[in-house]
Amino acid sequence: MFGFLIAIAAGAVTPMVEDPLARRAAKSMAQHVEVQENEVRALAFMIAMIIVGVVCNVLDTGSPLGLAVGGALGYFGARLLRWGQRRIEDRRS
Repeated sequence: MFGFLIAIAAGAVTPMVEDPLARRAAKSMAQHVEVQENEVRALAFMIAMIIVGVVCNVLDTGSPLGLAVGGALGYFGARLLRWGQRRIEDRRS
C-alpha cells in the first residue's frame, strides 16, 4: 500500500520534474537519441516511476501493478477529479 501511495505522489509531481530532470536528460541524450518536445512529459513520468521503483525496492514495498495504477492515478488525478466534479454538478442540475 505504501508503494501505491508513493506512486500516486510521483504521478502527481510529474509536471514539476519535467524541467529539472526530463529536459536535462533529453539534452544529454540528444547526441544519441532524438527526443521530441511532446515526449518530454512521458520521459518525466518514466523518470519519476523509475525513482519510485528504486525507493519501493529499497523499502521492500509495493507491487508492479500497484505502482502502475498509482502512477497513472497520480498523473491523471487532477483531471479525474475535475471530471468527477462536473458529473456531480450535472446530476444536481
